[in-house]
Amino acid sequence: MIRLTERARAALREDEVIVADWAAVGLCCGCAGEAWLRPARRHLAARRRGFRQLPADPAGSVLAHPLAAVSLAGREVVVDCRTRLGLRHFSCDAPDDFGLAGPTGLAGRRGHGLPAGGRA
Repeated sequence: MIRLTERARAALREDEVIVADWAAVGLCCGCAGEAWLRPARRHLAARRRGFRQLPADPAGSVLAHPLAAVSLAGREVVVDCRTRLGLRHFSCDAPDDFGLAGPTGLAGRRGHGLPAGGRA
């Protein structure tokens, strides 16, 4: 279950969802990548092929890229938001690598993880 804090709920606009997106960082391994959180318009995010709705509180507030969805399945995750200079920055308490550092041989590498945010 992914739970949004009161700050994250307040920062998320009525027509938006949180998207746990994925970017491949290696050419040799399809699962080597980094995830980040960003807000997206609900109707645009829903059109993205493969994006999955995750169990969340409030219901329907989180979509995820298939690789991020697999990594988040079964985890208790809290999403928060801070505003800096008018920009919203969504973050969560999931591991920086969504738990993939061990299987991909990247353990000990300090990644960028999930602190990236969206635009205001």
